[in-house]
Amino acid sequence: MFGKKEPPSRSQLIAEADRARARGKLKRAIQGYRQALALEPKDPAVHVKLAPLLARTKEPEAALQSFREAAQGHLDKGFADKALAVYTQAAETFPAQTGLWQQVARMNVERGRRADAVRILLRGRFSLRRRNERAEAIILLKEVLALEPTLFTPRLDLARLLAQRHSRAEAMALLEPMEKALTGPQLRQVRWTMLRVAPGVGAGWRWLRAAVVGR
Repeated sequence: MFGKKEPPSRSQLIAEADRARARGKLKRAIQGYRQALALEPKDPAVHVKLAPLLARTKEPEAALQSFREAAQGHLDKGFADKALAVYTQAAETFPAQTGLWQQVARMNVERGRRADAVRILLRGRFSLRRRNERAEAIILLKEVLALEPTLFTPRLDLARLLAQRHSRAEAMALLEPMEKALTGPQLRQVRWTMLRVAPGVGAGWRWLRAAVVGR
C-alpha cells in the first residue's frame, strides 16, 4: 500500500505525450516520446511523431535523426511505402537537405516509379526559391535531367540557374542543342535565355527572328 509508485508504462508515456502534443505542449510531448524511446529505441511510430516536434523546437539534427530512424524502422519491417512517406515528410520539413529528395527519388526508381521520382525532385527544386538555395536547386535539376534528359522546362530552368551562378559555359552547353532542335514558342524562350546568359547583337538578332518567324 505504501510501496513505491509503479513508473508509467511505455504505452502510458506515449498516450501522455500524444495528449501534450494535441494541447500544443511540445516540450512535454518531446520528453514523453524520448522516455518511450528509451524503452524501445527503434520504434518508428514514436520517431515519426517526435521528429516534426524537434524540427518545430529548433533541434534540426535530432529531428533528422528521428526521421531517419523512423524510415529505417519501417524498412526493417518490410514497409517500404511507409519509409517512403517518412522520407518525403523529412524532405518537406528540411527542403535544403537535397539528400532527402534524392533518397525519395531513388526509392521511387527502385520501385519502378520513374515519373514519381521526377515529380518529387521537381517538388524539391521549387521549394528552393531563395538566392542562397540555388546550388541545391541545381543539384536537384541535374537529378531530374539524369532521369529524363529531354524535359524542356527543367532544362531551361537549370540553364538559368547555372548562369546566375556564373557557370555560363555550362548553361550554354545546355541551351545550344535546344536551339537546334526546337521551333516556335519554345525556341523563342531558349533564345531569350541565351540572350540573357550571353548578351550580344547576334544573340539579340536570333531571339528577334524566333519571336517574329518562329525559327
